[in-house]
Amino acid sequence: MDILPYDPGVLPTLPAPSAGERISFRVDGLPPYKDVSHSIRSVTHPRYRSFVALRNAATEIMNGRAWYFGPVKLDLTIHAPSMHPNRGLNDYLGGVMDTLDGSSGFTFTYLPIVFEDDCQVCACATRFVQTDNAFYALEIQFMGNDVVDL
Repeated sequence: MDILPYDPGVLPTLPAPSAGERISFRVDGLPPYKDVSHSIRSVTHPRYRSFVALRNAATEIMNGRAWYFGPVKLDLTIHAPSMHPNRGLNDYLGGVMDTLDGSSGFTFTYLPIVFEDDCQVCACATRFVQTDNAFYALEIQFMGNDVVDL
């Protein structure tokens, strides 16, 4: 029986990644994008499925580990014929960061998956590669608190 109309995430059963670890994975389609007029986290958002696809992929790669509390570096490479109209790499980066952390709103509460808050992302790189098939690759590096040179 479904109690909620969405999956809020799972409680971790293993310790968080250690500083210096990296995870990388690939997701089919375009990533979720930041939409200031309608949260991508809402089940009524037309691109909600892209949010769920990324959460599922990140949950699988984290494999029961707790979210990280230190600084994070995020590399996002989008492969696609084109991006959504009026959307740029920063919109996708914002959507990805919003998906991987935790949040709550009037109609939802999501547990963090990779990091607790998107303000932990202290370095990032984004790239767009024009290809026939749409997918994106994420590499996330868990950094130590003594980060000086990115």
